[in-house]
Amino acid sequence: MVSSHSPRRPSPSRRSATVTIDDVARAAKVSKTTVSHVLSGKRPVAVATRKHVEKVMGDLGFQPNFFAQALNKSGGRTVALLAQDITNPFYPALARGLQRSVQQSGHVVMLFDGDAGPATTKTSIQAAVQRRVDGMVVAVSDIDDEIAEVLRANIPVVVVGASASRLDLDWVTADDTRIAGDVVDRFVGKGHTAIATISGPQDHAPGGPRQHGFSAALIRHGLPLPGEYVVEGDWTRTGGFEAMRALLALEKRPTAVFCANDLMAIGAIDAARQAGLSLPGDIAVVGVDDIEAASLVSPTLTTVRIPAEEIGRAAGDLLVHRIEDNGDLTSPPRHVLVQHQLIVRESM
Repeated sequence: MVSSHSPRRPSPSRRSATVTIDDVARAAKVSKTTVSHVLSGKRPVAVATRKHVEKVMGDLGFQPNFFAQALNKSGGRTVALLAQDITNPFYPALARGLQRSVQQSGHVVMLFDGDAGPATTKTSIQAAVQRRVDGMVVAVSDIDDEIAEVLRANIPVVVVGASASRLDLDWVTADDTRIAGDVVDRFVGKGHTAIATISGPQDHAPGGPRQHGFSAALIRHGLPLPGEYVVEGDWTRTGGFEAMRALLALEKRPTAVFCANDLMAIGAIDAARQAGLSLPGDIAVVGVDDIEAASLVSPTLTTVRIPAEEIGRAAGDLLVHRIEDNGDLTSPPRHVLVQHQLIVRESM
């Protein structure tokens, strides 16, 4: 029963002292457990009771000790994000969307960089498990053994990029196969028949699906795909530069190049301009992601917009839903496919 009487306002000396959960519980005439539930938000509390307790907290000048709460809880209301490469602008945008989603449930995001190598990735996974995070979003490929370790700890996992894991998990992705097909269709519509690709590593999502979609689209249009027209990059601007140099050195160079991400596409533009070629007159270039730099380079980059922040929000929503199911890992996985959009600029 909630008392209808307001708590006695503390004296100045009382306000200067540390106010504890015990103080709040006594003043509000409720249990410490009820106060804890109001603070955590993880258990339902009657609206009237919650408002009463929150008013008492304000009257007493109570400041929650979030560090102590974290020590007393399994995960400290923290979720982990393991990103492929935090220097790629796609992943900070994804992280921002994830944070905006999970902060509504009182969580913060712990960020790990998956580009530091397998040993560091394994250490990061172990650190997240040891800290008992509430959940994890994985945007790194080919780490199923490490993900299995997280699941054994009964920590929910959401994967970004459907091909990032062979495990049957919740995932959020764009349609990478269709993205590549849409770009090839656009190239063909512009009259191009010598179309090359700078792909991402085939063992990293979304490198494989985008390469598959590219090849399938050329077959659909009855166009050849010489082996030398497929050059693997490493997702970086430097990798795109070197890959484009290899394509331009061919006896019959392509007239259009699909790059599996924007950083490689910007590097490809650098190489084409260094070679004295005009874009799109001599060669057309298209990327994927629509990072901010795509509209700042010269010529501005035609690209496929993948809403990284939306992906982060969707991943956060799936993860929070799984967490609020008390970590139930037995219910069927949920899948979210985000929409992409071709953004036509000067490089096509």
